[in-house]
Amino acid sequence: MSDLRAREAHGEGWDRPVIELVEEERVVGIVYLDGDTVLAEFDLGEDDDAWAFEVTDLQTALDTARAMLLPEGTALLVEPTTGIGKEHPVDRLAAEFDEAAVHRGDEDEGFYPPQVAGRLMQRVEALGLAVVTIEGFRIHQDWVEPIPGMSVDVGDAYDGELWPVFQAGCNVQATALLERWARESGIALALEVGDADGERYVM
Repeated sequence: MSDLRAREAHGEGWDRPVIELVEEERVVGIVYLDGDTVLAEFDLGEDDDAWAFEVTDLQTALDTARAMLLPEGTALLVEPTTGIGKEHPVDRLAAEFDEAAVHRGDEDEGFYPPQVAGRLMQRVEALGLAVVTIEGFRIHQDWVEPIPGMSVDVGDAYDGELWPVFQAGCNVQATALLERWARESGIALALEVGDADGERYVM
């Protein structure tokens, strides 16, 4: 895993907001707005050799940079989630996926096949929420077995960040974990989602 991350640029000479892509304190590229389009530029490394990054790390950094550039505009990409009389997005999510769980635990937590978990994560993003924990299990007739090494609180890594950065980072990391874990035979996923107010909800 690389050290690639996004940070706000503070140098002089910029006539627009710019986010630097940094690895080990080296600026390897920038992300900025050109009208309504988010663009990324990458520098060549020493001796004109291009930098190489893990795809997951690069996607996380780009999504984080985009969220930093569009902290207000990102709300235009998701369905409205606030306002008097409007249903909380977690309630909508639960209504859509309750019946898709292959098992319900003692505290009504749902366990979902990987394909269903993937669709659920897409709705999480669309509804302006974040996946904050993801866990892998095997479902037996009378009990649920946690799979060792498959329990991650992705929210911990972004604790204290602004909500757009937190949301983008969590959802990208959770999706990457799902893609890897889905190769495990007979796996079911349990998810916890969070909202912009810092509340967490077991799905």
